[in-house]
Amino acid sequence: MKKVLFTAVIAFLAVMAQAQMIVPVKWDIEIKELPGGNQYEIVAKAKIDPGFKLYGVNMADGGPIKTSFNFETTENCKKVGKPVEVTPSKKMHDKIFDMEVTYFKETATISHKIWVTEKPAKVAGYIQWMSCNDDMCTPPTDEEFEFVIK
Repeated sequence: MKKVLFTAVIAFLAVMAQAQMIVPVKWDIEIKELPGGNQYEIVAKAKIDPGFKLYGVNMADGGPIKTSFNFETTENCKKVGKPVEVTPSKKMHDKIFDMEVTYFKETATISHKIWVTEKPAKVAGYIQWMSCNDDMCTPPTDEEFEFVIK
């Protein structure tokens, strides 16, 4: 009987934790063709809830999880260069992590270029991100994307 009760309590707590999960960053990810026909740009636009900050792309390791593009599938295409912060990030010394961090408030746009070698092409992956406010931080979270270029 104790095992059944314990399992029920754990299941209840898991449901409650999921129901209260805060997602302070909403993503809109699209792909745009660039002039020339073989180069494309994946553009990720983030809308950040008031009071939260989204960490930047260009930060030292050892602190919060920086925002990153992660490619899982690149069929007939390859990534070009590194992600670019289209929206300039801000810098500050973060007391919690005791280091300089880059971050965005309200909105952020980050892009990454790819080169298509043959059509159709497919690119898929995810953007990993983390955000904090003055009271809490979200766990590292993934926002998936997938595009087929015909």
